Amino acid sequence: MLAAATGTEPRAFAEPDAFRVEADLPAELSEAAHAAVLAALATADRYGHRLTRTSEYVWAEISREANVNTTESSDTAYRALLGHTTTCTACRTGVNCPDATRLVRAWRDTRR
Repeated sequence: MLAAATGTEPRAFAEPDAFRVEADLPAELSEAAHAAVLAALATADRYGHRLTRTSEYVWAEISREANVNTTESSDTAYRALLGHTTTCTACRTGVNCPDATRLVRAWRDTRR
């Protein structure tokens, strides 16, 4: 979702308590792309924007909630979603992708 909105390749990191994705922002961002970035960030548990002298990027984190419902299947489901969205042409171009929708639902279900 961020790749399609920003036109850049997101960076993904697995941290001890969260999955983190960062995406560089282009110098110009259309109104539609801006809305798409905000929509993508809204799906995360935490998100933000970072501006330095040399770069500007957004970040999103999805928590690995420490509760009885968090299992390896949550990590597996998220990896499947991330792998799909970074390689799917529809997802990368901002087209509604039924596979991504299914994977998001499956991942969210594992986090409950």
